[in-house]
Amino acid sequence: MTCFKDRSFQRYKLERYFDLLDFDNNQRVNTKDLVLWGERAAANYEEAGIHVSEEKLKDMRKKMGRVFNCMTIFSWAGKNKKRFVNYGVTTSKLPFFKTIFRVLLLPAWHALDFKGNGELSLQDFYFVIVKPIGLTEEDAKIAFQVMDEDKNGMLSVEEFTQGVIDYFSDTEVTKHAFAYGGIKVDDVPEKYKECLQKSIEESWNDNEGEC
Repeated sequence: MTCFKDRSFQRYKLERYFDLLDFDNNQRVNTKDLVLWGERAAANYEEAGIHVSEEKLKDMRKKMGRVFNCMTIFSWAGKNKKRFVNYGVTTSKLPFFKTIFRVLLLPAWHALDFKGNGELSLQDFYFVIVKPIGLTEEDAKIAFQVMDEDKNGMLSVEEFTQGVIDYFSDTEVTKHAFAYGGIKVDDVPEKYKECLQKSIEESWNDNEGEC
């Protein structure tokens, strides 16, 4: 069953992502926010006793800044939430959007792959993607579950980029709506609740499509 014919749910996801990334709550996102994401990820490893070299940190800062500038036209799209969301919706309609977005995501993946394994365990995913933006270990488990397509307990670059791309571009409630953790049913507008609740109950254990 298709629940939505418009882009309202996509807008909701983009607004939520903007709020997660707006670390200082100044109603704008810029390069500093994305670099801070990476620095928080590195700090998580350090706290766990896994050293991140200064060379890797410098490389991360350079790559994350470059990625953000490319994705937002040098922070133009991050000036405020409305502009960010409208820009995300508009660009997702363009031909080859998913191909271009995938290419842009690759440097971010490599920048945050501090261990150099080329893949992320659940712990790595929590340290690198989830905890830096203020989400919980439970959110990490939810997101990891829906993105780990082959269920081998490791997240590949292909699985990660597909999850992020679908989160940004899907207009329906699909499993990748949970790519950044759980979504509370009460937080979404009324017309989304039934479909979202159904997806939560199914837990996206298999390769379900739209609910």
